[in-house]
Amino acid sequence: MQELHDAQESPKLKYGTLVKPTQSPAGSIDDTENQPEAPIKNTLSSNRALWAWLLVCFSTGPTDGVAGKYVPAVLQSVANSVGHIPGTNKPCARRGTIVCVVPFGPGEVDYNSYILYLQAISRSIEGALTLLISGIADYAHYRKALMIISIVLFGTFALPFAAFTDKTYSNLVTYSSLWLTMAAVSAAYGTIESSYIPLFMRESGWFVRNSRDSGAGNGEMRHKTQMNVGTKTSVLALVAGNLGSILALLIGVIVANTSNSGAQDGYRSFLIAITAGGAVTVLLGTIGWFFVPSVQGPKAPSKNLAFLALKNQFSLLKSYRRYPEPFKLCIGWVLWNTASSNFQSVLGLAFREVTGLGSGDRLYTVYSFLGVVTASIGSLTWMFIYPALTWRMKSYAYFFFSVHVLWCLWGTLGISNNVPIGFKHTAEFWVELAVLNPATSALRACNRVMYAAMLPRGKEAHFTGLEITLGLATGWINPLVQSVIQDRTHNLRYPMLPNLFLFLLSAVFYFWFDMDKGIEDSKKPWTEEPAEHSPVDN
Repeated sequence: MQELHDAQESPKLKYGTLVKPTQSPAGSIDDTENQPEAPIKNTLSSNRALWAWLLVCFSTGPTDGVAGKYVPAVLQSVANSVGHIPGTNKPCARRGTIVCVVPFGPGEVDYNSYILYLQAISRSIEGALTLLISGIADYAHYRKALMIISIVLFGTFALPFAAFTDKTYSNLVTYSSLWLTMAAVSAAYGTIESSYIPLFMRESGWFVRNSRDSGAGNGEMRHKTQMNVGTKTSVLALVAGNLGSILALLIGVIVANTSNSGAQDGYRSFLIAITAGGAVTVLLGTIGWFFVPSVQGPKAPSKNLAFLALKNQFSLLKSYRRYPEPFKLCIGWVLWNTASSNFQSVLGLAFREVTGLGSGDRLYTVYSFLGVVTASIGSLTWMFIYPALTWRMKSYAYFFFSVHVLWCLWGTLGISNNVPIGFKHTAEFWVELAVLNPATSALRACNRVMYAAMLPRGKEAHFTGLEITLGLATGWINPLVQSVIQDRTHNLRYPMLPNLFLFLLSAVFYFWFDMDKGIEDSKKPWTEEPAEHSPVDN
């Protein structure tokens, strides 16, 4: 009797481990086709799991914030200092229209092109690493381990910045190498972090397949309810990361505005904030290891993880016929994200030229800080508005999208010397900060929810990584084109043109994809053969 009792006991489960119900033989009383799915124990549906995941999202914010704002500013300051006016040995101007070149490879390039070239390199590295990570993260316990390790490494590579304070070419190379490494690692944690969104949605009851709940009313109510869950999860993740960024950027504001050198050159303030942000990320990332749920996936079918990742990516691409809608959105998302991130990068460089490199650094720390604050306000506002109104999610996406097109078009007006607007005055940047940043953050959250809603079960990391993997083919092209344009024109408004083109091209895919169809398609099992090959049809 004791042996029978032991056999019937449930195995001891670790916190956060997903357990799939055991299927009974076909035709038995316990046939799972006629029974609701067994409840999952110790899952992501608990508040503890959500708060642990948000802690991890917060931990990446400090380094992510300074990597996106302060590292490019450091590179721009050092490149301007070691560069010279083309054809002369004269030092470069530090405000207004700046024509300046710096050594790069066998020749010389515009000092802003130097940064844009690095961005093109980093995007290609991100895509290559994501190709590997997203192909194996859904197996075993790889998801948690890969995410935490990449987060700790992300912060670690930010630590050395404060040790290199001189404006020399050797330090410029050092900063560049560290930045490229940070970008590569960020691709790993970004992919896995986003893959938790559909998991939280499913754990809250997403895609219940019981036929008794398939009525139009119940289905629509369940659809709205779970979209609210996805919206909350996506927005809270972004806000948590933004709060971490605010912490690190606030350090930069305080140091730049209290140090004696801040009024003339906030360069060292940037370095201190970068190192401080890295330290916070390492600390919180390590703590997150003990609290983040370990999501149990299927056993990896191969020990050769590199081969397995490539095989899964090919399998993923072949699934387009069965799940076309997430692919359509993903292409539009990739194009929008490429245009948006590069547009924001160019705006940051332009702001420092207009306000002055060195003399405007205090103002730049405030600009960077408020940029994250307004972004958080935008996504939080959308999180509260979406459940209250009857607008479809794509309608919000269209609105946020139009804001990007209009502001990018505004920037291109500054190409002409005869036009007084086009980000040529500091006031224009403050208005952009209040309008564009909230729309960017809200659209990013909206994209993540729409995409997560259309992902098939068990392939969350695969499809989440698809966004960056497709970026491997396109994400590096735009920064490269921008670099060449900037190198020829020495005018940061010209590189906005390819971004405007990508915004308009991505709009086609946003109009094309059908979200409702994508949700229905996602209910199809991954292993199911296409209908035209089913024996029933013969």
